[in-house]
Amino acid sequence: MAKKNRIIYLIFILFLIFYSSSIGCLANSLWRKVENKAFRVGEKLTYIVKWKGVVGGTAVMRVKKIVKISGRDAYYVTLSTRSSGFFDIFYKIRDLIESHIDKQGIFTWKQRKKLRGGKYSSNKEIIYDQEKHQALYKGKKIDIPVYVQDSLSSIYYLRTQELKEGDSLIIDANDDGKNYSVEVKVIGIEKVATPFGKYKALKTEVVWKSEGKVHAESSQMWLSNDERKLPVKIERQNKMGKITMLLKKAKF
Repeated sequence: MAKKNRIIYLIFILFLIFYSSSIGCLANSLWRKVENKAFRVGEKLTYIVKWKGVVGGTAVMRVKKIVKISGRDAYYVTLSTRSSGFFDIFYKIRDLIESHIDKQGIFTWKQRKKLRGGKYSSNKEIIYDQEKHQALYKGKKIDIPVYVQDSLSSIYYLRTQELKEGDSLIIDANDDGKNYSVEVKVIGIEKVATPFGKYKALKTEVVWKSEGKVHAESSQMWLSNDERKLPVKIERQNKMGKITMLLKKAKF
């Protein structure tokens, strides 16, 4: 009798192991898969930053490592910006944006912003629950679209997409707890000269919209016309004037 009970117990344990494994495989199969030939761990892109044509600092985008978040593999990527020279004396900038991007589906799980500019200082964090379609920001829950992006992950997602002149792409994004519809238009192919070299690049216009209203700040991005789709040049127009980022160095 005791032997029979042990056999039943072993069968029960094996069933639980198999069932748990099956559920895990099923859960993973339900997530989207985005083919990524554009970037990988170890990529480091360094830019010179110009304000109204004058070099004022540097920016670095890095894919640092793979981490676990919500039980899934994610790219840990950062964008750091720092002023230099004359600008550093009068308005020191030390900004760091961190993003955790799902390795398989290329969508965000978490973003942190540590912003330092002059006397201004800000620390922000937003956690994205992609299963419940909710974000947690400043203690409040916010409904978010499926596979939402943050301001940094949206760039990496864009790089994975097949793009050609005339294409238009909509990206659902959330920044500082606010939902946006980001429209990316490929408006042409241009030759771009950077400190790192010359590129034939896809010129894109990026427009952020919320509740049907266009965000005041517009931007343009030039992506290398190849599998990597490197952001070789970025321009952003705001109330302070035009800010330009040009690729200075790249490590893959």
